Amino acid sequence: MLGNNEKIQGVSIPDLFSAMLAELPWRVLHKYITDNAQLMKICTLGGHRVDPQQRPRLMRQVQNEAERNNYSDATCNALFAVWYPVHEKLHEKLETYFKSEEYKAYRAEHKLTEEDYVLSDEKFSQFYESGEGKAWKILLAFSPLKFPQSQADQILHPQGASEEVLAQAAQWEKKCGEAEKKAAAAMADLERSRAQQQSLETELRNLKQQLRTQKGEMDALAQKLQSSQAETRRLSGQLSSRTEELNRKAAETAENADRMTGRLQGELSRLKEEVNGWQNKFQEQLQANRQIQHESEVVGARAGKADAEKEEALRKLKESQKFVDLLLSRIEWAKLGSQLKLSPTLRKNFNSMLKRLNYEEDLSLTIEGTLPQFWERLQRGETALVQKIANSNTLEVMNGDMEAFWEEVKDSFDEVQKSLEARVFMIGLIHELLFTVYTPGQLATPTIPAATPKKKSES
Repeated sequence: MLGNNEKIQGVSIPDLFSAMLAELPWRVLHKYITDNAQLMKICTLGGHRVDPQQRPRLMRQVQNEAERNNYSDATCNALFAVWYPVHEKLHEKLETYFKSEEYKAYRAEHKLTEEDYVLSDEKFSQFYESGEGKAWKILLAFSPLKFPQSQADQILHPQGASEEVLAQAAQWEKKCGEAEKKAAAAMADLERSRAQQQSLETELRNLKQQLRTQKGEMDALAQKLQSSQAETRRLSGQLSSRTEELNRKAAETAENADRMTGRLQGELSRLKEEVNGWQNKFQEQLQANRQIQHESEVVGARAGKADAEKEEALRKLKESQKFVDLLLSRIEWAKLGSQLKLSPTLRKNFNSMLKRLNYEEDLSLTIEGTLPQFWERLQRGETALVQKIANSNTLEVMNGDMEAFWEEVKDSFDEVQKSLEARVFMIGLIHELLFTVYTPGQLATPTIPAATPKKKSES
């Protein structure tokens, strides 16, 4: 028996996967993508949407994802599950048979489990149609149906087909594939047209709603007009009964109306002149704003240039602050001690400093780094000694050996004394270097100054 978890000779899984994908209607493909979180993430990457217009791109991405997963069972079975119901005729025949009492009897007779789906040769001959060859190949490759070798051979190589017929069938299958691709493109166009039609229908409904609204407003206005006309007729009746009085009042009203019209015309002329004045002021203010904006841009450019000059000045200031560190890092201390004419006390302090510099075997205490960093390394021993003495009660217990603890404290006193002597010498040496050997003008430069030339009288 061959199941869909076995490799079948003569079957291209990628081609069958592509054929299943091409046969899916848009609504089925849309649901297949949106229900799969990983596919949905890949298909919408970069702001794309799952639209009918994007179908060719979506199909390529689904195919690429399946290829990346090496067409795993999970990937292929998921697509087969949505493809199978699309072939309604084949789906109905097989599902009706497998749910029938006839198949239950066949399964009991051949001792099959409920998970086994097998077609006898008789049923296979009844259901199989050569015109559905591609669909049966997909069933052979992906469905849970188990096919005997003879049925698989009939699906892969239809009986009685010559090489020429098989070649023609391959060509027809290729043409069918191209036709399916064109059909998929046409389906995408159809779905796009449907989407446009839905958009137009929505717009039409909105226009109809607006028309109904406007018609209601017109009906309301017509009703108001009728009310006005009725009121006008009532007033006309009253006017007809008091003709003389109303004629007099009409003359007065006409005269007042003429005066009012003249006054309103004058007021209208004044307002027009005022509006023209405000328009001129607006244009002037607009021009002034443009000038202010231009000046602001110029000021911004100057500010950027000033910031750049400030950064450059700060950089030069930082370079100038490294002078002392550069000076000390270039001193060869052993040669300096042999060349200096030191008094016994200074020589002792100098030797103490050299011993302190070379005290650690790994030479961790050197004058590398900045002067404050070197000074801080010399002070560490003093701080550690004070902490040991201040917390001696606790440290004795933690150490577990009181005699060894106080022996360590004793050794620390010698180290701290050497460190203090070294720093005393360093203070004097730095003072001598900075204020006797070099001039104030040389100290102001950011690099180590050259040696001061000797005067002729000294040479």
